[in-house]
Amino acid sequence: MSLDTADFPLVWMRQNGRDTRAELAEFSALLVRAEPFVLMTDRSVGDEEQEHDRDARTRVALWKRDNREALKLWVKGMIMLEPDDAKRAAAEEFAEYGAKFWGYPVLVAADAAAGRVLAQTLLLK
Repeated sequence: MSLDTADFPLVWMRQNGRDTRAELAEFSALLVRAEPFVLMTDRSVGDEEQEHDRDARTRVALWKRDNREALKLWVKGMIMLEPDDAKRAAAEEFAEYGAKFWGYPVLVAADAAAGRVLAQTLLLK
């Protein structure tokens, strides 16, 4: 994953390799900006590229623990875009788990326009 901040405070998560350490460093740099933002992604739940090995999952969990306060303060939520009805239902199930794990709302939208509306709502909270 890489973070595309060109549309900040909407931050797009893009698939770009599998270097967990580099990904977490990029996320840490975003948190250091100390500005509220919403994550946006159009990756489908269950994409093979999203699967991480046990070591990567452990690194993510430890990073999340160490950055809990900054995540709570600056990440206002995540919007998953999924145009396919069946996949959107699966994404909504994942969103519940994701929100519990990350500690911020994870919402699902059918398209980018609906996702932007949700993101603006989250940013106003």
